[in-house]
Amino acid sequence: MGRNSNASSRYQRINEIFNLRKGRNALVTTRELVNILGVSTRQLRTDMDQMKLMGAPLEYDAKDRGWRYTHPFDISEPIPLSVEDIMQLRLAVATLAQFNQVPGFENLSGIFEKIRKSVRRWLDREATTKAIYFDPLPNYEGARNLPFFLRAIEETREVQFEYRPFLASQSRSCRIDPYFLRQHHQGWYLGGFSHDPNELFIRTYPLERVVGEPVFTGTFFNRPENFRPAEYWKYIVGINRPPDKGIEKVVLEFNYLHGRYFLSKPFYEPFIILEESAEKLTVEMELIIDIELTRKILALGSDVKVIAPESLRASIKKFLEDALAHYYT
Repeated sequence: MGRNSNASSRYQRINEIFNLRKGRNALVTTRELVNILGVSTRQLRTDMDQMKLMGAPLEYDAKDRGWRYTHPFDISEPIPLSVEDIMQLRLAVATLAQFNQVPGFENLSGIFEKIRKSVRRWLDREATTKAIYFDPLPNYEGARNLPFFLRAIEETREVQFEYRPFLASQSRSCRIDPYFLRQHHQGWYLGGFSHDPNELFIRTYPLERVVGEPVFTGTFFNRPENFRPAEYWKYIVGINRPPDKGIEKVVLEFNYLHGRYFLSKPFYEPFIILEESAEKLTVEMELIIDIELTRKILALGSDVKVIAPESLRASIKKFLEDALAHYYT
């Protein structure tokens, strides 16, 4: 067999040869190619035809019996893809593309275009109609600081920024050791150790409430060795773990219809099914009770009932009573 019998390797080698030969030396004779590649003249013709189909700008010179590139060309490595692989690629590209207009991600447009061009080689040429749609992303100002905070995390840089909670009349200065970034409910959050004397614990900050430009203030070396970001929100529905609360067993009872919804798209996992019947679904979860859990339950109204703990039952009852009071005034 020839020295270069693998088709993929031959295409790559041919592409390298033509890209290196420029100007007067651009032409490569058929004899040269046959000798370099270790293939027959017939095989070379087949390879040239295939490369043309791949978009290679090949031009044949009958007088000198050779080939040249009319302009530089970048050939992608052929990758065997199944139908399922192709569909997942299409979904991935569509998912990434929705961030194209989000502040902080503007430079990704060129990358998306390269991905589309690469994927297009394996797509059905007739599959041009848009078939994938997403909820529109809001104009998210906080994303502009993502590159800064990502760099701070990777370089273990302490940072300082002005932060303004929604109910505050003015911003306050925050100094933290950043540990992680997390996307949650169409927003971005920065998590890390707060140096505020009244806190001195790990917490999160929504980036849209960062005012002005954050700055580096030093380097930190004391990140807890056993800290794992995924563990931080393991027992919470929301994004900010209450530092003074423990894990409790939460038991919820859904009516049949919302039980089906919960099983198809649970708002928290893992959970244990305690009872499942034609009338209801009862599940148990280990959770730190936070405001987002309370809001999840309230949003379901009469379709869910808190069985335990009693403190959560009382809290939900108080919220509902306060809401009902609005309609009696």
